[in-house]
Amino acid sequence: MGNRGTEKEERIMTMLQDITEEQLLLARLSDVKNYPDETLAPYEEFSLGGKVYYFTPGGFLYRKDPGTEVLGGYFCGYLTDEVWHYRIDND
Repeated sequence: MGNRGTEKEERIMTMLQDITEEQLLLARLSDVKNYPDETLAPYEEFSLGGKVYYFTPGGFLYRKDPGTEVLGGYFCGYLTDEVWHYRIDND
């Protein structure tokens, strides 16, 4: 029973680290003044902290966890419509 507490603490710390990384990513992408040149494409996968993420149309951020289907995963947050339209490549 002694290890259960440690395992639970480790899972919680990992979850908090994921949330922090995801929130920092969304905050950076939302900052179009200081980071104007970053573009996004719907469903284009990228890695962050050893995990795979993608945005759906409309700026919704998802993390692909092992075992998830092609589209699906854990919802992590979103960009506002204004920021999403600024960040997508309109060429």
